[in-house]
Amino acid sequence: MAVTIAPSFTIRAVFWTAWKALLTLKGGVHQYEADDSVYTIWFYDGAEAYVCTIWQGQVPDGVVAGGYTQVQNDADKADFTANYQATANLSIAAEGTFRDPKMIRRFGNLAALSTAEVLVSSRAYVEQSGQAQRSVVSTSAQDSSGGTGAKKVRIIYLNSAYELKTEDVTLNGTTAVNTVATDIRFIEKFQVVQGAAAAGAIKIMTTTGGGGTEFCGIGVGTYDAFLCHHYVPAGRSGYVYGWSGTISDETKFKLMGRATYGSNVVDEHWGLVDLLGISAGGYMEFNEKLVGVSYGEKVYIRITVVPNQSTATTVRSNLLLWEK
Repeated sequence: MAVTIAPSFTIRAVFWTAWKALLTLKGGVHQYEADDSVYTIWFYDGAEAYVCTIWQGQVPDGVVAGGYTQVQNDADKADFTANYQATANLSIAAEGTFRDPKMIRRFGNLAALSTAEVLVSSRAYVEQSGQAQRSVVSTSAQDSSGGTGAKKVRIIYLNSAYELKTEDVTLNGTTAVNTVATDIRFIEKFQVVQGAAAAGAIKIMTTTGGGGTEFCGIGVGTYDAFLCHHYVPAGRSGYVYGWSGTISDETKFKLMGRATYGSNVVDEHWGLVDLLGISAGGYMEFNEKLVGVSYGEKVYIRITVVPNQSTATTVRSNLLLWEK
């Protein structure tokens, strides 16, 4: 089907690499159409339309003569089909509203017992330095297919290439169950998808057979690991819309990001909020909307906290993102 963009728009035609950079810079909602020979890909920025053409087969001689090679086209096509095609053609009108499917919310819940800086999550989360096959085990025999607790859990994860993947694991109580996947590295979400709340602590272990150490877990009596973080898959980018938190005692919040400078990967502070001046058992909250906090692919975004005391502190937080 041919694509017609109204003549009232200024049309800016660029090749894929430049088009992606403009998409990230301007925060567009990308669209595409395909026919037998080409992908036509575009997004709008006010009265301007940014258009890219990728050939499904052979690149015309005239285009090659202009410097765009068949090899480059095929690499661009692979990138588009793997990382952009599935999220294309979403509603432009819904952008930024509650109907927008690109909105992401992460909710964290933490019962802190020390002044250490930690991710807001149900149990301690330890980021892994490499991908591997893992195992899942519970501290209760009731977390099994025939038990009264959780029966099946879902691991949403990214591998070292920041490809987003999912695996469901049927629990077997205190007997560890190995994952089928051998490339689990970053845990995006970990939750119960069948059965009741966890009867015991359900743990993802660093190695098979229940060996190694726990690096992510679901707490007793809950359904979720409550990980208040987000790993940005390859080919994605977005904006932080806002973050919020509530506490039962004095706590300092940090909105953390991670940027890459050449071969250097560096953590960054994207927001800081101190909730001070209350005593244990009190209640205090903040809710901050953000403008201009953009991020690219393969970024790690999270909310961490530093309690002011070693006594029990309840911390809950929300992270709101828009991602394409």
